[in-house]
Amino acid sequence: MKHLILALAFLTSFAALADDDLKPAQEEAKEKFETEVADGLKAMNEKCGTKIGITVDWKNYNDEAVKAANISFSSYCAGALIDPVASMCDRPAYKKAIAKKLTALKCLVTGGKAKGKDQSSADYTMSHMKFEKGTFSYILQFDHSNLNDNGKAVLEKAFN
Repeated sequence: MKHLILALAFLTSFAALADDDLKPAQEEAKEKFETEVADGLKAMNEKCGTKIGITVDWKNYNDEAVKAANISFSSYCAGALIDPVASMCDRPAYKKAIAKKLTALKCLVTGGKAKGKDQSSADYTMSHMKFEKGTFSYILQFDHSNLNDNGKAVLEKAFN
């Protein structure tokens, strides 16, 4: 037990140090994001019977790019991750699968790819979403559409 407490203290201090390395714009974006997604995340967890959090790779967050794209970063992440999970919990079989298999949500801001010449909008959006090892993740791209529907399709495929 003593080792567990020490390990948790170490990990908590490491997470705090990681946030110290954020630029002021990234810190502000993080605070705004956490405020804007809090209600939706809470509602999703209540609906699904889960205690899932959402993380963002804040070190790669570029405030200028988000502002230039004129989007709501919070809306994109919530639309791709929180909203589809909450919607899936309306279906009892998927609610059970989510409660058993989903452990984390992760919104990434790097690693996206340009849309392929013959790729449909849905395929393009879904290619930036994946469910792997309990984590449902999304790589932000400014031209994605129908995030909720595409997120549900990715989850359906992952659970079947």
